[in-house]
Amino acid sequence: MQIMNGDHAQFEIDHANTKPEDRPDWPLPSFDASDWAAAFCKIANEQGYTNGMGEPMDEAWMITWFANALMRGYDEGFANCKHIAKMAAG
Repeated sequence: MQIMNGDHAQFEIDHANTKPEDRPDWPLPSFDASDWAAAFCKIANEQGYTNGMGEPMDEAWMITWFANALMRGYDEGFANCKHIAKMAAG
């Protein structure tokens, strides 16, 4: 659940004392691959998904996947910022 409107301030007020992992927008605010992997594996395992061999999803393996995905997104964003700054400088 991602808040994309003026209700975001109220959402933050309502969840000011909520542990991050108990918030309904979790793990969106996190840049920690272990948070994303834990949330993913929890949902995948609850839905009955397996690793292809009938075993639950491996959280350690998913940490490596999310670490790479998060850093790739970060690198892309950083490259775009440098490109925009270069264009603005003329």
